[in-house]
Amino acid sequence: MYYLLVRQFALTLKNLDAVMAKAERYAETRKFDINNFCTQRLFPDMLPFAAQVRIACDQAKNAAANLAGKPPQAFEDNEVTFADLRGRIAKCVAYLDTFTEADFANTKADTVIKMPRPAGKGLRANDYVLSRQMPNFFFHVTTAYDILRHGGADIGKSDYLGPLPFVDA
Repeated sequence: MYYLLVRQFALTLKNLDAVMAKAERYAETRKFDINNFCTQRLFPDMLPFAAQVRIACDQAKNAAANLAGKPPQAFEDNEVTFADLRGRIAKCVAYLDTFTEADFANTKADTVIKMPRPAGKGLRANDYVLSRQMPNFFFHVTTAYDILRHGGADIGKSDYLGPLPFVDA
């Protein structure tokens, strides 16, 4: 669980932060306020950029805590600027870095993870990871990326994926 989920979430959040840094440079060259992106949406009934970043962070930190059997760290949803959102990502990555592989030693595929909704329900760890947390996390990261890309930021798939650790083969 640790390498499959926690390390991947931390890596992807770092990649999102790098994408946001590129969007900041784009805003500087085009001479507009980067904070305009915070309220942008892909469609009127979708959540804005700021919410996409918050939820991605929440999915990551909550998954790590729940799978490790620990209470998740609470973050206030009070970010209003691009810098605030980048700070939230940094705080989330720092939190994920507090977990070790040993924290997940007692978590098995059929360990039940309690869900806040619906009340009194849970998911087996494998279902929690593969059917809920990973898809939700990547949905919100991708949506945040798409909002920046739609806004003209010079980013691409390689930015989303980040540097890959190639080895000689």
